[in-house]
Amino acid sequence: MRVWSAVPALLAAGAALAGGSSSSYHADRVAGLPYRAGEQPLHESYAGHITVRTWTPEGAAAGSGQAKLFYWYFPAIAPRVAEPPLLLWLQGGPGSSSMIGLFTELGPFDLTDDGEFVRRNVTWANEYDLLVVDQPAGTGFSSVAPAANLTLDDLYPLAQRLPPDVQARWRARYPGSVNGYGRIDSPVPIDLIEAEARAVARDLEQPAEYWPARVRPFMDVLAGSLGARASPVLGQMDRVRPRRRHHPDSRLVEEGRAPMNALPVPGAQPSDSDDDDDPFLVNAGYDGPAAAPGSAWEAIGLDRDETGDFVDGYATNMRAVGKDMWAFLQSFFARRPELRARAFYILSESYGGKFVPGIATYILEQNDAIAARANRADAPVMLRGVLIGNSLVHPPLQVLAHGGLGFAWGLLDADQADTVDLLAFKAASHALDGDLELANEVRLLLFDYYRNVTGGVNWYDVRKRNHQYKRTYLDRGLNQPVVRRALHSEEIPYGKDWGVYYHLRRDIMRTTAPLFPRLLERGLQVQLAQGQFDFRDGVAGNTLWINSLQWPARRQFANAPRRQWWLAKELAGYARAGGNLTHRVILGAGHMAPGDQPDACLDMINRFVAA
Repeated sequence: MRVWSAVPALLAAGAALAGGSSSSYHADRVAGLPYRAGEQPLHESYAGHITVRTWTPEGAAAGSGQAKLFYWYFPAIAPRVAEPPLLLWLQGGPGSSSMIGLFTELGPFDLTDDGEFVRRNVTWANEYDLLVVDQPAGTGFSSVAPAANLTLDDLYPLAQRLPPDVQARWRARYPGSVNGYGRIDSPVPIDLIEAEARAVARDLEQPAEYWPARVRPFMDVLAGSLGARASPVLGQMDRVRPRRRHHPDSRLVEEGRAPMNALPVPGAQPSDSDDDDDPFLVNAGYDGPAAAPGSAWEAIGLDRDETGDFVDGYATNMRAVGKDMWAFLQSFFARRPELRARAFYILSESYGGKFVPGIATYILEQNDAIAARANRADAPVMLRGVLIGNSLVHPPLQVLAHGGLGFAWGLLDADQADTVDLLAFKAASHALDGDLELANEVRLLLFDYYRNVTGGVNWYDVRKRNHQYKRTYLDRGLNQPVVRRALHSEEIPYGKDWGVYYHLRRDIMRTTAPLFPRLLERGLQVQLAQGQFDFRDGVAGNTLWINSLQWPARRQFANAPRRQWWLAKELAGYARAGGNLTHRVILGAGHMAPGDQPDACLDMINRFVAA
């Protein structure tokens, strides 16, 4: 592990205290948490809110809208070096609080059902400075004010196309505002979901030239999964699987055969080219060849016009998420200037496959701008690497792994796996056709179907069978007045704001894979890890896009051996590394891998930081 000199940080800290009072420097210190009897309280941590944006809500006073991010900072408890690296932890979602990871996976303590704090022995906060942030604004203790006022139809637009009796039963389950519900189940009955899959099967009878060229490679992936279990659907694809150039005289297929009249097949527009150099469009985004250097956001399908990055105070894409995190970090480092020169790492899981590359890309862009303009007010962030567990990065490709995985684990029979694969293909097709919102609606139908036919097997960790994670104790414990007072959040409760998810709904099926070559080429350490038993964002789907990624050191990574990963005499997993990229599989773990295998994941962090 590197050893960094303590002199610059000590001088910076001294300057900070000389320029302001010690009381202001420690104004966000946490004190008064309710520990269980006999527990040793944590000596030092700091928490509070930082306003990252203001705007003017419709009909309100100018600048009265505010977006705030909540943070909890833990100086290293037992550091091995004078200036330990600073680790930033972000939860996924979108809209999941980072308090989940803090209390159940990697932080220095946990909460009991009675709301008492207990210390954890294995924690990333022992050797490293740990910064935990609730983001995007509106998540957990973070806030958007005024908050969105959403209805059921906002969250499930497909529900308006269901039979009236189905709608009525569903609405009766969730009266009032959606803000009162932590979870809302899909209203679509299983028979209609199965009908959607049958419609996709019929559409696959169309000849290949009637499908957009960018969709055809995904048919190859679908065919491979169907063929592995000798699915009869495969016979219908004989004319589809070959990736052929279209004939100028080809007719267009007729659309709109979905039973709900809500999920049409994506426009089957003939195309003059196949993307042979990038068959899964991992690097090219949605609209042809890779964007020009410097246009990272266009590579993932975002407009140059940034006016829509925020709507009603909420982030709508990863560029917006990066903007808020940059603003947060500038304010945070201004409060704690001794941390500015620390090696900085971003760590996350799940939707972190979107958050992390988006934030890292924005940081690198701003660092470049600072280097080009010496008089810029902001200061660079010493970003050294990113680590993401069980990530959602390239949904159009990852979603195609679900049917085969469920079949291999015995959770789905052959017909059920076919249904999952057909729905996955439809979701991917909509995404590739540019309708990201409808693509996500179909993806949600896939998971709703999985939950129905498996009896509710936990898709984050299939070993748990039908038992789901319980988070209500966090809601109770963190909303205790004594806790909110200790965390300087008396005015902002801990909770769920559906506005976060709603405003990012068009981002969910968007790829961030094209951002990774840029991070790797800039010399960042990139580590991608998956727990063995995660159905949702596990090994199979991630391997598809990782192995398709193109960057200068791709061959070095591809030719590197997959090595066993041991902790003493215990096999922890497997890893392949090359060209600054490491892909790691964590044995005996699900989606929340640091909570399942804390020793292995701490070892992973140590190796990552030392690389």
